[in-house]
Amino acid sequence: MGMSKTNYQTFWIVSVCLVGLLLLAGCRKNSLNGQNPNAVPGLSQPIRISSGNADAAEPAVAAATDGTVYVVWVDHDQKNEADVMIAHFTSDGRMKGSAVRVNSQAGVATAWRGDPPSIVVAPDHTVYVGWTARVESDSGGHATDLYLSSSRDQGQTFGPPVKVNDDTKPAVHGMHSLAVGNDGRIYLAWLDERNIAPIEMKDTKMDAGVKGHHMESNRELFFASSGDGGRTFTPNQRVASDVCPCCKTALAIGPNNRLYLSWRQVLPGDLRHIAVNSSVDQGKTFSSPKIVSDDQWMIAGCPVSGASISVTQDGNLRVLWFSGGKNGQTGLYSSISTDHGASFLQRQLVAAGPIQGTPVLTNDAKGVRAIWASNEANAQKIFTAELSSKEKPDESFMIAEGMVPAATLTPTSLLVAYVTKGDQHQEIRVVSAPEGN
Repeated sequence: MGMSKTNYQTFWIVSVCLVGLLLLAGCRKNSLNGQNPNAVPGLSQPIRISSGNADAAEPAVAAATDGTVYVVWVDHDQKNEADVMIAHFTSDGRMKGSAVRVNSQAGVATAWRGDPPSIVVAPDHTVYVGWTARVESDSGGHATDLYLSSSRDQGQTFGPPVKVNDDTKPAVHGMHSLAVGNDGRIYLAWLDERNIAPIEMKDTKMDAGVKGHHMESNRELFFASSGDGGRTFTPNQRVASDVCPCCKTALAIGPNNRLYLSWRQVLPGDLRHIAVNSSVDQGKTFSSPKIVSDDQWMIAGCPVSGASISVTQDGNLRVLWFSGGKNGQTGLYSSISTDHGASFLQRQLVAAGPIQGTPVLTNDAKGVRAIWASNEANAQKIFTAELSSKEKPDESFMIAEGMVPAATLTPTSLLVAYVTKGDQHQEIRVVSAPEGN
C-alpha cells in the first residue's frame, strides 16, 4: 500500500533529520578530540593542565632519562603579573601531582608568544628552567632579566633563581634557549640589547603570510654556561651581531659534547636567514657561522620564527625552519649537516604555506619528527610529520586545534603541549600518541 503525500513528506523529513544526526555524530566522533582520520594514530584525548583561572601560554617541554616528561608554561593574570608553572607527567601523558610555581617571588615573570620559558633535565635528573622577569626601567620602556631556576626533587620545589645576564643597566634579554651536556654543564643563549640603541617599534607591511611582524633594532646574540649546577655562570659572551630581534635562538648537544647554536641572522639587504655555529670547548670559542640555506627572504621586520635544531642518532645535525623567501615556495623546510655544521645538504620542503611561530624537532632511534602550527580554514591547527633522508617527508597528521606547540619523545610516546582557547581563559593542553607513529 503506498504512502499518502503527507506521510511521505513526514517520512522524508524524518529521514533527513536522522541522516543529519548520524552525520553530526560522525563529525563529533571524527573530531580532533576523537578519531579524526587525519589525526596521529592512537592520539589520546587532550587534558587541560593549566588552572583555568589565568591566561596560560608559552609552553615548553623536556623529557627525563626515566621516560617522564616536564611541561612548563606561563600564567598571565589581569594585573599584568605572570608566573612560570611546571607539571610532571608519566611517559604516557598522565599528570603526576599538581602544577608548581617555578619563580620564588610571585608575579614577577614575563613572557610572550614568541619567547617561552626553556627547560632541560640533566643526566642527574636535576630540572633546569630558564625564564625572564620584568625589570623596572627609568625610561619606562620594556626590560627583562634572564634567570635559571633549578629543582633537585623532580620539579616539586625550586631553589632561588640565579640571574644569567651580567649587565646592570635595564635592557631586554630574551628569545633564550637552554641545553645541558652529558657532563652536566649548562648552556644558555639569548638575544640581548645591552649595546643596542632602541628605535620606535612600528608595524610593517605583511609579507609572505606572516602577520603582525614589526620593525625594531637588530640585537646581539649572547651566551653563558655553568659548570656548578646553575649556581654561577661564566661572563657573558657576545657570539653574533645583527641578529633578528624577535626570532628564537636554539641550542643542541652532539656527540663528545659538541655544542650547536642557531639564530636568524640579518644579512645585507634585510635578508633574514638561519645561521648555525658550534663549539668543542664548552663555549669558550665558536666556529664561523654558516648560513643553512640561501632562502632570499627579504623582510623589513621580524617574522617571530626561529629554527629548531637537533642532533640525530647518527651524529648529524638537523635544522627545521620557516622561510617566506623568493627562492622557492613559502613554507617549512628542513636540512641536514653531516660535517658538524660546516655545510648543509639541499633543503627539503616539509610543509607548504605560512606557519606560525617556531617549529619543533624531536628525534630518537626510530627517526626525526617535525611539529608545527599553521592556520587552515580560519582555524589554528597543529601538525606533525616524520622526516627522513628522502626527498619528501612522510604524510603529515593533525595533532590538535591550537597554537604554539611544544613536544618531546619518550621511549613509549610523543607528547605535545599546546595553547588553546578555553571557556574564559587560554589553556595549556597535553596530548600523547604511541611512539613511532
